[in-house]
Amino acid sequence: MVIPHTSLPPKSPKTDPNPFAPRRYGELHRVTERVYILRNITNSSFVVGDRSVAVIDTQVNFPSASELLRLVRTVTEKPIEYVINTHYHWDHTNGNALFKKEGATVVSSKLTKEFMVIRAPRQKEFLSGRGFELGKDPFLPEKTFEGEMTLDLGNMPLRLFFAGTAETDDATAVHVPKEGVVMSGDTVMTGSFPIFGQPVWDEGLQGDGQWQKTIARLLETKPAHVIPGHGPLAYENEIQLLLKIEDFFTEEVGKRVRQGMTLDALLADLEPKLPAWITAIPVVWGNPRYAILRVFRGLTKKVGDKEPGWQLYKPSAMAHEAGEGGDMALKLSILKKATQDSSNDPDTFSVYAEALVDASRKEASVLEKGDFFQEARLSWEKGLALNKEHIPTLLGKGKFLTMMAYRGGDDPAAGMAFLRKALELSTDSHTRAQAEFYLGMGERRLGNEKSAHVYFEKALSLDPTFMPARMAKQA
Repeated sequence: MVIPHTSLPPKSPKTDPNPFAPRRYGELHRVTERVYILRNITNSSFVVGDRSVAVIDTQVNFPSASELLRLVRTVTEKPIEYVINTHYHWDHTNGNALFKKEGATVVSSKLTKEFMVIRAPRQKEFLSGRGFELGKDPFLPEKTFEGEMTLDLGNMPLRLFFAGTAETDDATAVHVPKEGVVMSGDTVMTGSFPIFGQPVWDEGLQGDGQWQKTIARLLETKPAHVIPGHGPLAYENEIQLLLKIEDFFTEEVGKRVRQGMTLDALLADLEPKLPAWITAIPVVWGNPRYAILRVFRGLTKKVGDKEPGWQLYKPSAMAHEAGEGGDMALKLSILKKATQDSSNDPDTFSVYAEALVDASRKEASVLEKGDFFQEARLSWEKGLALNKEHIPTLLGKGKFLTMMAYRGGDDPAAGMAFLRKALELSTDSHTRAQAEFYLGMGERRLGNEKSAHVYFEKALSLDPTFMPARMAKQA
C-alpha cells in the first residue's frame, strides 16, 4: 500500500476568472531532495544524481519541453544523461529531440519504441483533432529494454520495469529506491476523471482486471510518492479512488454485458444510475460515458475486428447533442445540411465551423470537444479550398489555432499567420478588431506583453465595444 503522505501534494495552478489573462504553463514542485515534478497538461519529472540527471517524459510540444529544460536548469547544471519515456503517447514523448540536443540518451521499453513507429500516424491524427499542433514525429528511443533495466546517475540508481497493461499496452514505471518515488506514467492519473483509453486503439480499461494488476505491481515497491502521468501526486486516497472507479465500471458494465444488453440499452440503464461519487469527479479528458464504452468494447470485441479501437462505438459529441434536442442541435443540423446543399459556398463552411466551436464550449471533456474541433477543421479546410482568401474562414481558423496555442502552451505561429492574412484582406472594422485582438493573444502566449497590449489597443480603436480586448487589456 502507498504510504500516507506527510506533506501536501502540489496544487493545481489557479485559474484566473479572466479567460484572456496571462497564463502560467506548468509549475515545478520538489517531491523529495532529488526528485522534481513539472505539473502541466502532462506531468514530467526529473531525478538529480551525483553525476547527472534523468528526465522522465518530455511534454507534448516544443514550447513545453523548452520550459521543462529551463526549469531543470534552475535546479542543477549537471548533464542530462537520460530521457525515459514511460509509454508511447505523444504528450509524453514530443520533447525528446530537445533533450537529445542536450546530450541525453533516450530510453524506453522495446515495445514503446515499436509503438512510437507503428502507431504514430493515428496518434498524431487523434491529438491534432484535439487542438495540438504537433510538428515532427518524436525522436525515437536509442536504448531499449525488455522486462527491466537499471540506470545510475551517480549514487542514484533508477529501476525501469515493464509494469503491464494500463491506459496503454506498454506501461513502464520508473522506481527511484533511494527517494521512495515511482513515476507511473499514465498507469495512474489523478485530479479528474481518468482517461481509460483512447478511442483509436484497443487498449485501456478492458474489463479483465489487468489495469488493476498493473497498479498492484507499482505498489509492490512500497513508494512514499507516486508521480502520475496527469494530475497531482498520488497517495493512498488517490490510488484507492482510481481502483474504485475501475472496479465499478468493470463490474457494472460486465454485469450488463453478461445479461446480453445492447450498447444503447446498457447506456440507458447504467448512466442514470451512476452514483454521486462518480458524477462529482471533475471532467477534463475522460468521462463516465467513455469508461462505459471502453469496457463494453473490451468485453464484446471479436477476433478479426478491423477497427482496432472503439471509435465506432463512441457516439460523437454532435450525435449526443442532437439526441438531447435543443436549439444548438437544430442549428448544427441545419448548417451541416447547408454545407451539403451549397458545397461551393465557402460562407456556409465558415458559419458551420464557427457553430461547431461554439457548441464545443458545452462539453467539459477535451476528448468530446475534439469531435467538434475535428469537424470544424475539416469545414475550414473545405472553405479555404474553395477560396484561399476567404476572410471569415481565415479569421475563424486563425482564432481557433491561436487560442488553442494560448491554452495549451503551444506555438501560435500557424494561427497568427491566418490572422495576419485576414487583417491584410479585410476592410471591415469588427473583423479587423478581432484579428488584432487574437494577434495580441498570440503575443501574450509568447510572453511578449508589450506587443500584446499594442494589439489590444488597436482592436479597441477599431471597435471600442469589443469586450475580449477590454478584458485582456485589464488583466
